[in-house]
Amino acid sequence: MLAALLAQAGCAGNMRTRPSWPDAPVALRDDADRDQAIDALWVMAPGAARDHARAQIADAIARRIEDAIGEDRPFAAALLLDQLTWMWHADPSTLGTGLRPQAELLRRLRAMFAKSGALEPTLRTLVVLAEVDAGRRAEHLAELDEILAFADELAIADNGDSARRSQPILLLQPTALALPLSWLVDRYVALLVERQRVVATLLDTQGASMQLVRAHHDVLSTGRRIANVLARAGRTQEIHARLPLKGIGADRELSIRAELVASNPTPEAYRALAGRLREDDPHERKGDAAAALAVCLAGLARFPRDESLLVAAAGDARSLGRIEHAIQLYETALGSTDEVDAAAALRLGTLYGERLERLATGGRPNAALDAWRGVLTFTDREAEEHPHTVWQQTQAIAESGLGRGLASQGLVADARRSLRASLDRAPSIDAYETLTTIDVQTNEYASARRWVASGLGLLGSQSSGDRYRRAKLERLDGDALRRAGRSKEAAAVYLDAIRSWTSLGDSKRLPPSIAAERQLDLGRTFWWLGDPDRAVESVLEAIELDVENSGVVASATAFLLEVGRYADALDAYHRGLVADIGDRAKVYMALWIACEAKHRGEPLDRLAAEYLASREGDTWYELLARAATGRISFDRLRAAATTGPRKAEVAYYGALLGLDPQAAAPADKRVILERVVAAGLVLDAEYDLARRYLAAPAP
Repeated sequence: MLAALLAQAGCAGNMRTRPSWPDAPVALRDDADRDQAIDALWVMAPGAARDHARAQIADAIARRIEDAIGEDRPFAAALLLDQLTWMWHADPSTLGTGLRPQAELLRRLRAMFAKSGALEPTLRTLVVLAEVDAGRRAEHLAELDEILAFADELAIADNGDSARRSQPILLLQPTALALPLSWLVDRYVALLVERQRVVATLLDTQGASMQLVRAHHDVLSTGRRIANVLARAGRTQEIHARLPLKGIGADRELSIRAELVASNPTPEAYRALAGRLREDDPHERKGDAAAALAVCLAGLARFPRDESLLVAAAGDARSLGRIEHAIQLYETALGSTDEVDAAAALRLGTLYGERLERLATGGRPNAALDAWRGVLTFTDREAEEHPHTVWQQTQAIAESGLGRGLASQGLVADARRSLRASLDRAPSIDAYETLTTIDVQTNEYASARRWVASGLGLLGSQSSGDRYRRAKLERLDGDALRRAGRSKEAAAVYLDAIRSWTSLGDSKRLPPSIAAERQLDLGRTFWWLGDPDRAVESVLEAIELDVENSGVVASATAFLLEVGRYADALDAYHRGLVADIGDRAKVYMALWIACEAKHRGEPLDRLAAEYLASREGDTWYELLARAATGRISFDRLRAAATTGPRKAEVAYYGALLGLDPQAAAPADKRVILERVVAAGLVLDAEYDLARRYLAAPAP
């Protein structure tokens, strides 16, 4: 009966109207699309198809590195190099062949890093060149030796002769972990072992000194570091033999678990060793999920259907942000046993939701709907074979993610349908919050308040998670009341939201993303309570708390524009412009600034103008930047707008930036902005800004 009910619910939830436009094409120059493509690599079997996919991504990263070199941005180039090399983390021996087409670019990159004095990126580039440029391998390795010797000299100058090997170890570590080539791992491990021996001798003969401690503070983690790099290199069986068994830097528990893997490699032994590497190191502060995952995968090579190893590996993949890999591992685990692991099924539901939302928000709602059918196929089958109520919850969590993604594309009716269907399966605060947001944005205030009441009914007040959710719902409830003209009631609810946010404690004790979200929400609340100065202060503080979070910076900039604080919005934009938040967010913020300047009849901010003028390429946001600066025609931009959201953006920017000749008259511009609002992109800044321009008289 349960399976039949789930199947019936699945069919009902699957009845979605397809968008009238095709999905957006994948653009590997775009950070989000490229991240998603790299995520898919982890579940592709080795072979020609995987090599081809990886080569395409590498070409796209190479083009971005070209941009960074041309713009003299060594920090951005270093981040792109990290992304490039990580794609060969699992099979570094194939790096030389895979990156051979980029050999000349890598030489230019090495010159750029050397000029900027960035030692670690220079070293990594030389390691890659040693594999790619076989004819000059000796030359590249000699230069690598020079860098390590120079780093050694600097350490000795600072802390005396006892500081030898400290800086070479620190310089080699990131590259050895990201790209565990056999020769590089051996060299790194040899340095760790020799350093541990020398420091132990110095401590025995001379005792501790400030210089020794300052130079070698990380020697306490020697055992863990050796185990981490060997595990990542696929050399789990060697860990026990290479560990320091006693003295400073030893880890007795780690050694015992590594010995069990070497002598009696059972699933339990692999799981125990992975668990040790996953645990926070009291000296390193955090565990190594990549090393733990490698140990689990080594165990799965021997015991491919062991549920405990599969679940552990899935958790590590999830920690690394590998959504597709984690889904594959959880599905295999859940399908390998007759017992239902409810916790694993719920985590799988969360991952499904992330996959569906990511596909839809990336401009591919059709792909999201296809993936949703895949979710139903797996969960319905599992529910039939292993009946349990958790499968209904898994579907609910996934469908809530689908609803959020569809809402991002202006498919409001389908989003509501998905979110309501998810609530029919199982209650979800995420679904209540998204439904509330949609209804507030579309002036359905009574309905929005009902969703808030239902959501609050699920929450307590003891856990910080419940108080966090409560604060967000209360602020949305205040928005619904305010927009409905019930300002006195809205003020009371806003104060409740402030109290809920405040109850989370000091920002220093919160994750940066939560602390920033709180300040941003408080800023909105203070504004509508009539305290604009405190509101602006809070919004700008949100950026400082998490300046590399593109969502926070963009939301802060958009809000300040929405409430007419143009100078403060410029301040927020300038802070984001120098942060590592990706080109997409920077382009859109610059366009918002350009629209406001045009609306005010003021010259465009110099930094925004220069940034837009510097964007090249054919991603959608780059085309917008090029059109805004007159480097492509409006007709070309309009032809590239193949999806509903892109058509709405063409209309918005065409009208406000004066790109569209049909928007020359104020009345015509107003008609176009009304069409932008009608497109229903309720989660986008352009939706709120268009309504603001429609409501406000021209300056």
